[in-house]
Amino acid sequence: MGLPPFLKFLTPILGAPVSDDIHAMGHVRVEAWKNGRLVEVVYDGKNFILDQGLTASRNVLIGPNGGGFVGSIFRMAIGDGGCPAGQLFSPKQPDVTWPSRTGLYHEVLRQDISVFTTPTTTSMRFVGSFDSVSVDPTSFSLADRVINEACLVVGDGVLVVGGDKKQINKSPPDTVDPDEVIMSVKTFKSTPFDPLDNVTITVTWTISVVR
Repeated sequence: MGLPPFLKFLTPILGAPVSDDIHAMGHVRVEAWKNGRLVEVVYDGKNFILDQGLTASRNVLIGPNGGGFVGSIFRMAIGDGGCPAGQLFSPKQPDVTWPSRTGLYHEVLRQDISVFTTPTTTSMRFVGSFDSVSVDPTSFSLADRVINEACLVVGDGVLVVGGDKKQINKSPPDTVDPDEVIMSVKTFKSTPFDPLDNVTITVTWTISVVR
């Protein structure tokens, strides 16, 4: 079984055949910036990705049994549905429905990865930098214009650093390719993201592959 394109750098380490004891774990850091100054570290901690071994990793990344889905992580998305109504500082927690989630609770902005690096031989780091001035006010679901959830997006598009932006919940909505699927979701406490305030939210997502 082959590795998807963005995991090819692991081939020398994993060897062949690849056993089923490989796990993908993540770390997420969310920062709020304004006028070039760090305002707040909104979240900085572990993010569960997969703990079912190579089979589950394959199913998420390249489809069940490796059946035809060949993509890469090339976008991130952020949203404002990650906290229950009226509880903006209490993020929703993972439950049994999360593995089958196909999107954020309410997506506000989706765009290409801003930075991609491989900090170690068994890890990859994706950075998304989102500017509030890019958001149409109709994209929000809350009167309080905030961000409290993020996800990685896998698709067969070409990563253009800092490139394409989509707003699927604005009026009228943008469209995205049907092959785009999420790899992981992280909710966190709400942080302001009003288009009038020129705020930048930076999400740094590091995925490490371990045995």
